Amino acid sequence: MKLFIFVVSLLCFCAQASVVKVGLHDSAPWAYRDAQGEITGVDYEIVKTILQREGIEAEFELYSYSRLLKLFSEQKLDIASPVAVPYPGAFYSQPYFTVLDVVANKSTKAISINSIKDLTGKTIVAYQQASEVLGPDFSAIIKTAHYLEEADRQKQFELLMNDRVQLMVGDVKVLSYYANKNYGQGSLQIHKIFPAVDYPAAFWSATLQAKFNAGLLHLIESGEFQQIHNQPRL
Repeated sequence: MKLFIFVVSLLCFCAQASVVKVGLHDSAPWAYRDAQGEITGVDYEIVKTILQREGIEAEFELYSYSRLLKLFSEQKLDIASPVAVPYPGAFYSQPYFTVLDVVANKSTKAISINSIKDLTGKTIVAYQQASEVLGPDFSAIIKTAHYLEEADRQKQFELLMNDRVQLMVGDVKVLSYYANKNYGQGSLQIHKIFPAVDYPAAFWSATLQAKFNAGLLHLIESGEFQQIHNQPRL
């Protein structure tokens, strides 16, 4: 009987150890919790579908971006998505997470923004680590602007809509989602002055990386990748 209990316990331990821990950036519509508290979103469905296809059992959790990178760097996550910075010893998928950062202002306060230079002297709120992600030209400009980085998307919008800042910087998909949901379509004026960038997922296992890449290729070729992107998000 004791031997049976030991074997069962060992099997349970092995099963638990085989579950891959996945961290995603908590940012609707990429990955977020719906009204029922369930994780959903574009990136969540892409990663989940790939791992299921490859027969990989996974546990998902959402984090702020700085928290996501910290946990991955400490190897407390097996997979993190998206990852915009290199980590020695980590492996990276084919880039698939396309981000188009834009500048936005309230549509009721028209502002002309045609280049990064037009940000000079403006009051701006952006996401965490935007000063590192958006390159040296942006980093130089914000030294002459009133600039703030805020992790909470709702607080970013409150600052903009309450005229505490003039401009907000973020992914067009994310800003459009929050604006349409909470303030109505047409509430933002969008300025596309940054290039789109494709980001990968990161892994501590080359085997996981290879399986993910294979699943990603199948997802794209089958058309399911685009279908996931095209689904409406509430």
